[in-house]
Amino acid sequence: MRVIGVTGGIASGKSTVTDILKKRFNYIVIDADQLARQAVEPGSSGLRKITTAFGPEVINENGELNRSLMGELIANDEQARKKLNAIVHPEIKKLYDQLIDCYRRSGIPTIFYDCPLLFETNLQNTVDETILVVADKEIRIGRLIERDKLTRGQAIKRIEMQMSDEDKIVLADTIIENNGSLEDLLITTNGYFTRKKLLVK
Repeated sequence: MRVIGVTGGIASGKSTVTDILKKRFNYIVIDADQLARQAVEPGSSGLRKITTAFGPEVINENGELNRSLMGELIANDEQARKKLNAIVHPEIKKLYDQLIDCYRRSGIPTIFYDCPLLFETNLQNTVDETILVVADKEIRIGRLIERDKLTRGQAIKRIEMQMSDEDKIVLADTIIENNGSLEDLLITTNGYFTRKKLLVK
């Protein structure tokens, strides 16, 4: 089975590409963000480990992780962020491996893995190929201002907090540029399938 990782910075259009893969081409896409939510859901070993590491105050009355409080705790504390990642990332990997094993046994030839931090967490070696979705910085700034109602300064800060596209490009196997319309992106994505001789379902 072939596993293709899809990644991209904030407002690059990565989620739009994975939506195209799912809805237009009917491919299975494993969502890393969804796995991250599963990894800390009530009753999970991940949530128990977080409670032990950070205290019961990070758990809401309904037994769920208090994400806003957790976000505040790690926002300006690098050690706390590393501690949280050391708990959550192995739990995500465990869930990912279970899904991969299931799909492999089902005989599915190709799946995609939507992972925003694919390169940041050095997971590129766990997939067979990587796709990086990129867009010009000014376009990304405009999308963030419109989508998230941010100021220009806030949008720039969000982008600059992440690993740069320049650093990611040297690690990626395929680059998909998303500077135009949805139709342009559909054409580019379809071109990827044609070049790779993947089945468009």
